[in-house]
Amino acid sequence: MMYKSKDERYAVRIDDENIHQLIGYITQANRNETGGIIIGQYNDDRDCATVSLVTPAPPDSKSGHTWFERGVSGLQQLITRMWKKKDYYLGEWHFHPYAPPTPSRTDINQMVRIANSKQYNCPEPILLIIGGNPETYTIQIAVILPNENVVELLPEKEDPKAEPGNASLSGVNQQTTP
Repeated sequence: MMYKSKDERYAVRIDDENIHQLIGYITQANRNETGGIIIGQYNDDRDCATVSLVTPAPPDSKSGHTWFERGVSGLQQLITRMWKKKDYYLGEWHFHPYAPPTPSRTDINQMVRIANSKQYNCPEPILLIIGGNPETYTIQIAVILPNENVVELLPEKEDPKAEPGNASLSGVNQQTTP
């Protein structure tokens, strides 16, 4: 599935396999929030990110019905291993159980810290939020800018002539992943 900003400056492609992985993670979390990181690649123009991996919550994460603190255990090793494959940290995902996928002020503040952090080296991180429950959920994807602007990405309609799983993109350079 492809998500794009209205001005087509930003785009994110996430395939059904990664969506199913996320649904599995939120099913395991039951009624608690959960989350992890998003890893993938950018195209040459850096206007489209392709998600190659969504991680479960690290084992040192903490959560409740209305809050989540992502842990860090094992993430640096994973990021280093993925970096060698030219896959990079793209951002964060988390689950708002039985609530809309709207970013909270806490969510935005966290992403702004990431955008402004030299350690993350990700000035325009992606925030993917799943709201609802494993049976009926909504996904919202946004790019959070260092100045606190939130750029919402909207799902692209599938081209009926396109091959299954491939979104039709006009004006966005695609990168195929090996």
